[in-house]
Amino acid sequence: MQLLLGVLLMISTIFSTNASTALNVVVGDNGKKPFLPSSPVQSLMTIQSAVLGQLIYTESSFDLKPGLLESYKWNYKDQSYELTLRKDLKFHNGRKVTSEDLEFSILRGFFTPNGTWFKSFFNNIEGIDTLKDKKEFKSGMVSGVKIINDNKIKVKLKRPNPSFLHSIARTTFSLVPIEEMNSDYDSWKKHPVGCGNYKVEKVDDKNNVHLKYIGNTPSVAKEVILSPNGIKSNADIILTSPTKSNNIELFHSKNAARVTSIYFNYKNKLAQNSNFRKAIDLLIDRNSLTKGVNAYKPTKEFLASHFWGRIEKYEGKDVELAKRLLKSVQGLDLTKTYNIPAYNSFFGNKVLGRYLENLEYQFKNAGLNIKFFNSDEKFISSDDKDSLFKVLSMGADVVDPTVLFSLIRSPFKQHFPENDAKYFDLLIRAESALSLDQRVIALKALSMHMYENRYVVPLFERKSAIGINKTKIKSIGEQNGGIAFYLDRITVQ
Repeated sequence: MQLLLGVLLMISTIFSTNASTALNVVVGDNGKKPFLPSSPVQSLMTIQSAVLGQLIYTESSFDLKPGLLESYKWNYKDQSYELTLRKDLKFHNGRKVTSEDLEFSILRGFFTPNGTWFKSFFNNIEGIDTLKDKKEFKSGMVSGVKIINDNKIKVKLKRPNPSFLHSIARTTFSLVPIEEMNSDYDSWKKHPVGCGNYKVEKVDDKNNVHLKYIGNTPSVAKEVILSPNGIKSNADIILTSPTKSNNIELFHSKNAARVTSIYFNYKNKLAQNSNFRKAIDLLIDRNSLTKGVNAYKPTKEFLASHFWGRIEKYEGKDVELAKRLLKSVQGLDLTKTYNIPAYNSFFGNKVLGRYLENLEYQFKNAGLNIKFFNSDEKFISSDDKDSLFKVLSMGADVVDPTVLFSLIRSPFKQHFPENDAKYFDLLIRAESALSLDQRVIALKALSMHMYENRYVVPLFERKSAIGINKTKIKSIGEQNGGIAFYLDRITVQ
């Protein structure tokens, strides 16, 4: 009996030790599985970087270094990119990775009925239009993606894009096994499976994701628990709404990770009215919105301040003109309260989300009554003709800002002017530029056109804020992934 009790005590001690040594990372507060397609981008990219790994890594200098790709080069003879996989790669399910997996991983977003980033980044691949309305992947469907051997593919573009390799460095486009995905090629049958340094051990009944480290760096956390259930007393890293406390120290990213803006719903007739959009821009006091929050910086520019292609000339605030413009908008009911969705915008946070209450006050002062509500949906539905606009924070961690303007081809298309031929013309000019100078000029013209029409009304730039438990973490390492947080670069105490 004493022997049995001793064994049970030893087992209990082992499990207790495992629970206490695991790194607890808060990636959300909605209680949902943090790897769903609808999850906040930071949550998704953090899981993707850990579990999927990356084809290529981008350093702080914007230089590239190999990841799951052994090599990548431009073949000037046939004007194609040659991408070669590491020969030893296996997915976490044990299956060997082949070049067909790489082909699928680059193209899968064109088959899904869901909104994805693939069309913004890879619409330039030769022959990609053949995938329109296709629902099932088969190797060889796109002329611009050719398998050379078991480990190598070639990718050919319609137009030059000097940022292509930086694009495939994003976690979204890493290797995934088709057999682990649902038929939409966007969601997982069970949980993410990839080739990264962390493997998903389980997803518990509270939707916490338990990760096990399978790499070879001794100083990293061997076990990580990703929680979508908000901040708890045992949190070691907080990626969602962190606040400074006795144990938690705050860090901010060097550059803006996002730009929080008003995105209009162009299915709504009022939002189609240029006077309405201009009034919204003119009534806002951005300095008031960002006061007292170090991570926020007011802006009227669609592109964050670290990008090239900005215009940096705008009209000032004019509430009286905004009032007159609002009164001139036919169909706008100034006695009504309009409900406005806010996504990934710190709704309810007394510090970081205070700007939403401030916005409601500023709108009311100009004669328009609005009420924000928290939304779990990234995009306004294409069937929604009632919502005027949405507040959301768009990522600003891309290398080539042209991608942000090309969101008109993506699930954000209902937030962009689909019938503006000039917009598309300027976008294609920017995408087709043969030099950086030409691209900068084209992007400035596009930025000016965007601003003059107030297609989007930016509010402020937003740095990433990360809370760290310094008693458990020695260093967070080089976190240069923009929105993505690299778990395998952390050094634990």
